[in-house]
Amino acid sequence: MRFVNPLKVLLLGFWMFVGIVHAQSDYPKKPITIIVPYAVGGGADQVARSIGQQLSLRIKQTVIIENRGGGSNTIGMNFVAKAAPDGYTLGLATPTFLMTPSIIKNHPYDPIGDFTGIALFADAPLVLAVNPKLPFKNIKDLVDYGKAHPNELNWASGGTASTQGLAGILFGMTAGIQTTQVQYKGSSQGLNDLLGGSVQFMFNPMPSIIQHERSGKLRILGVAGSEKMTKYPEFPLISDTLPGFHASGWFGFVAPKGTPVAILDMLNKEINEIVKDPTNRSRLIEEGLEPRSITRDAFNKLLQNEFVKYQKILSTQNIVKE
Repeated sequence: MRFVNPLKVLLLGFWMFVGIVHAQSDYPKKPITIIVPYAVGGGADQVARSIGQQLSLRIKQTVIIENRGGGSNTIGMNFVAKAAPDGYTLGLATPTFLMTPSIIKNHPYDPIGDFTGIALFADAPLVLAVNPKLPFKNIKDLVDYGKAHPNELNWASGGTASTQGLAGILFGMTAGIQTTQVQYKGSSQGLNDLLGGSVQFMFNPMPSIIQHERSGKLRILGVAGSEKMTKYPEFPLISDTLPGFHASGWFGFVAPKGTPVAILDMLNKEINEIVKDPTNRSRLIEEGLEPRSITRDAFNKLLQNEFVKYQKILSTQNIVKE
């Protein structure tokens, strides 16, 4: 039997530990890439660039925003899942990230098992808007009509695996009404049809709705978030009429599973500091977002809970996976 010197084993372990700590303390020593699974110019792209720019200033390293849209987020997020877990490739996550396993056959990754959350930095509350030519003045009017006229209410969405789609499905379930989802390739097309009266209502982020509400072309009946919006407190919560209803978009960053904890903690701290900065908070609020800063553990718990919730809701839709 070969004798193994325990002192040598101890020293080897020590120097390996020192090497790992040194590598992490040097982070970041090269540019960080944030993969945005959406096209250039959209709301998700803009907010990622804003946070990325501030992160670059704080860590004194280049932060590159790389757009890899398509496949309902899966092209970009699969790239992140397969990247080296070294903190140099991150992904922008939204609710769609957790919905796609319910609608895509042979899904290329596990949103929970293959990723770890870094930071949640903003909620994106949705509002329910109707065409003002309709007689609905509040959520109760809409629900009462839906109960009296099953399947007569049509609503626009950007697809079942979108925050708008999920909100509309959950609204019908919570209100106990039968409605018809009309899916569009993009929310802007659905918004045009809402303005034209082809569909009766729609969930969408406030920034795309508020100018039409102010001009009288649309009427906002309520906010789908859990709290009133900081910039628009005049609009009531839908949950005031339908207790328990909550459907909101959100933005956060994730990394491949196995990324060193020290790196994840550092990024969480930096991003939280960005969100807490008064100027950055005001900028996010002006964009119709609600700034958030939470721990990594809290964000990972949120991801797990949201994943289960989305699976439960989408399982009621008899979706044929493509």
